[in-house]
Parts: sequence; C-alpha cells; structure tokens
Amino acid sequence: LRKKCVFLPILEKKLLKYASFNADTKWNTNRFGILEPVYSDRNIVSARQLDIVLVPLVGFDRECNRIGMGAGSYDRSFAFLKRRTIWHKPLLIGLAYDCQRVEHIRPEVWDVPLDCVITEEECYGSY
Repeated sequence: LRKKCVFLPILEKKLLKYASFNADTKWNTNRFGILEPVYSDRNIVSARQLDIVLVPLVGFDRECNRIGMGAGSYDRSFAFLKRRTIWHKPLLIGLAYDCQRVEHIRPEVWDVPLDCVITEEECYGSY
C-alpha cells in the first residue's frame, strides 16, 4: 500500500490553498455552496508542494488550454508554473468528457495550460 496524501482546494479570496483530507475530515460550505474541508494552518500546503492536481474545467482544446469557470483561481494559484525552468511539479491534469473539447482556445497571457486532459475517449497532451 502506497502512503499517499490527498489535499483538497479551499478558496480563500481569489487564491486556492490546499488542506489535507482523510476519512475524519469535517466540512464547511463555502460562499458558492461547495463543500471544503475544515482546516488548521498545520494541515495546509502550498500549490508548489503538490505533485498532481486534478483541475476542473468547462472546456479544453487539443493543446490542453482550458476554459474554467471564469474566476481565475486556478490560474492565479499556479501562475508560478509559467516561470518554471527545471522543476516539473505539480502536474496539472484536467478531467473532462470528450464532448467538452473545442477546436481552439486562444489563451490569455495569464492562462496556465494543463499538462494533459483525460477523457473517457482519449488522453490529450504530452505527458
């Protein structure tokens, strides 16, 4: 059995922070009606400390550009990845249905592309 830690996002202002999750985790409902783990500062990690992030999306293209919900929380939280040179984490994986794929998304300068998108039909991207 591999000992893996799972962290779930918590929206704080316009950024995401990540709290550990286990079977005993208590929940709060955020301002958007989304359940988030109750946390203390000792079970919070930064986005830079994560290995793999499963990223929600509304749409994507073959180049792994994504359309989110429009608030920019993921792009702001992972903006540091656009400046990475030697490290390769976290890996950003979009989960979607193939019907969410669009022909082309023109990314904005602040958009952070995904490493890959996995659908029920195919895996898009270079990872």
